[in-house]
Amino acid sequence: MRLHRRLVGLASAAALATTGLAAATSPTASADTVAANTSTPIGAKPMMGFNNWARFTCAAQARLDGTRTSYSFQQFMQDQAKAMKDTGLVAAGYTNLTVDDCWMQRTGAGYLHGAATWGSSSQPGFDWELTDYAGYVHSQGMEAGLYSTSGVNTCQGVPGGVKGHEQADANSLAYWGIDSLKVDNCGTDISNRRQIFTTMADALKTATAGTDRKILFNESAPAGYGPTSAEKYNSMDWVRTLGQMWRVSPDIAVWHGDGASAWNWPHGGDYYEGGVYQNLNDTVALARYNGPGNHNDADMLLIGDNNQLTLAEQRSQFALWSAMGSPLMISSDVRRMAADPVTYAPQLNILKNSDIIAVDQDPLGAGGYLASRDNASATAGVDVVVKPLAGGRRAVAVLNKNTAATGYTLDLARVGFGNTGCTRTARDLWSHTDQPVTSSITTTVAGHDTAMYTIDPGSCGGAVPVGQIQAPQSAFQASGLCLDAYGGATAGAKVALYTCTGNGNQQWQRQGNGLISSLQNSSLCLSGASTGLSLATCNTGDSKQKWTYNRSGQLRQANGVCIDVNGSDFANTNSTVNTYACGTHQPNQTWSAPFDTPPAA
Repeated sequence: MRLHRRLVGLASAAALATTGLAAATSPTASADTVAANTSTPIGAKPMMGFNNWARFTCAAQARLDGTRTSYSFQQFMQDQAKAMKDTGLVAAGYTNLTVDDCWMQRTGAGYLHGAATWGSSSQPGFDWELTDYAGYVHSQGMEAGLYSTSGVNTCQGVPGGVKGHEQADANSLAYWGIDSLKVDNCGTDISNRRQIFTTMADALKTATAGTDRKILFNESAPAGYGPTSAEKYNSMDWVRTLGQMWRVSPDIAVWHGDGASAWNWPHGGDYYEGGVYQNLNDTVALARYNGPGNHNDADMLLIGDNNQLTLAEQRSQFALWSAMGSPLMISSDVRRMAADPVTYAPQLNILKNSDIIAVDQDPLGAGGYLASRDNASATAGVDVVVKPLAGGRRAVAVLNKNTAATGYTLDLARVGFGNTGCTRTARDLWSHTDQPVTSSITTTVAGHDTAMYTIDPGSCGGAVPVGQIQAPQSAFQASGLCLDAYGGATAGAKVALYTCTGNGNQQWQRQGNGLISSLQNSSLCLSGASTGLSLATCNTGDSKQKWTYNRSGQLRQANGVCIDVNGSDFANTNSTVNTYACGTHQPNQTWSAPFDTPPAA
C-alpha cells in the first residue's frame, strides 16, 4: 500500500535438555489454500518475481543507452521480463512480473485499458488491450501481474481503481490473460474496504470460472493499519479468506535523493515509509498468519543496481525475507544485471541462492518469528529469527545490527533443540556447507550482515517452540516489549513487560501439554491471574498454567481468559500484564510467540 507523502543471563542449554519432553513430531502444513478468488488452490508458496514500484515508481524510463524515443513503459517492462530470463532468475523461481501504479486508464463509459502515456510524463505507456503484453510475458516463462486500488483513483491519482467496476475489470484481466492482481488501499477506509475487496475477490472467481488460468489476489488491506489498531488484526483474518498474499507494513523506501540509506530509513514525518530493518520489524511480529496459500508480504527486494544498500545489507534482506516466508519480489534494474552479469555477479548470487530460496518456499509455509532480540535499538545488537521447516528442521537467521563485525554464539537450546549433547547437522546457507553441531554454533557476522543456517534434528529429537513472547509494537517501526520474569527465573517472580534484552528470563518454551516454562529454569512455568502474571512451580494440573496459542495471537486459558496488557500501554515497561476475559482482535491481548506449525484460528 502507498499513501501520498505527508505530512539476566543466558539460558543454559541444559534447561531445554532436561524438560523430559518426547521428541517432537515432524510438523506438517495444514490445508488452507483456497480463497474466494478461486475454486482451486493457487499461490501455495510465496510469490517470486519482479515489481517496478520501489525502484522506478511512475517515472519515465530510458533504454540502457539513455535514449527514450519511441520507448514505452510497456517495452521497459518487457525488457525486464527478458532480462529476468536471461539472467537465470526465471529458472531460479522468479516467475511473476507485476507492473505497479500508472499502467491504466478508464474511459468515460468505465472501460479499463492501458494508458497511452506513462504517469505524468510524455513517455508512451501501454497498449489499449494488454493481451499481447501478457503474451510476451508468458513467452519469457513468467506470469503477468497488474496493480489497481480499491477506490476510484489509484494512490497516484490515476482513475483506474476497481470501485464500482469490479466484475468488468476482472473480466478484462481474464480476457487479457493476466495471472495476478495487486489491489491497494487508496480510496477506501474502514467503512467500505472489506466490502470492496470481497466484491473483487468474487469477481475474479466469476471471471475465471471454467478456465484453467486463475488470478492470484494480492491484497494490501492490512498494510495501512498500525500494530495497535484492532482493525490490523481483523483485516489479517479476513484477507486470507479472499486471496493469497497481503502487504502488512509501510512501503520500503528508496531513491529519495538525500543520501539516506534504504537499510534503516529515518522516516521522520513520513511515517508510511521505512527501510529494510523497519519492514523486518513490522512483519516478523505477524509470523503466525503465514501458511500455505497465505503470505505476509514485507514489500520488495532492493537487491541489484544501486538501491542504496551495501552488499551485506542486500544479503541480510534476502535472508530475512526468506526466513519470514515473504514473497520475494525484485525491484531493481534487471536489464543492467543482464547486460553486465560479471559486475552484478554478487547480487545475482544472492538472488539465486537455492538454499535460501528453499527456506522461503518451504512447504510447511510457516513465517519466521523473532526468537531473540538482545538490543531494542535498530543500530545495535543481534536479532535472531527462527522459521520452522517441514520435516522438523529449523531455519535460523542471525542479523548483526551493528556496523562493525560481531562474534556470536547461537545456543541451539534457544532455537528449540534439546538433547544438546547429541550431534546434529547445521548447513551454512551462504557457503552451502554442512557441519556437525551439538550445543551451539559460533560465528562472526559482518556489520549489517546476516548469518543463516538450517538445522536438521536427525535422530537427536525434534525442536520445540522456544523464544521471546512480545507484545504489539507501540507504532510502526518501533520495537515491541517482551514478557520478562522480573528479578530472574525464581518462584513467585512477577512477569510483566520490559524492553527486550535477549536474556534468559525473557526466553520461554511452549510445551505440548500447554505449559509455558522458563528456559532459564525449566521447573518454573508462566501462571496467570487477574492480579498479574508470575512464575510458579510447573504443574500440569493447574489450569492457571495451561495456555493455547491461536492465529489471532491470543494466549488463552480454557476458562476464556487471555493474557492482557492492562491499559494497552505498549510502550511502558511498568504496564501490568494479567489475565482478563478474551475479546476479539484486541491489540492488548495479541502476542507474538514461538510455534511449531502455523497456529489455527
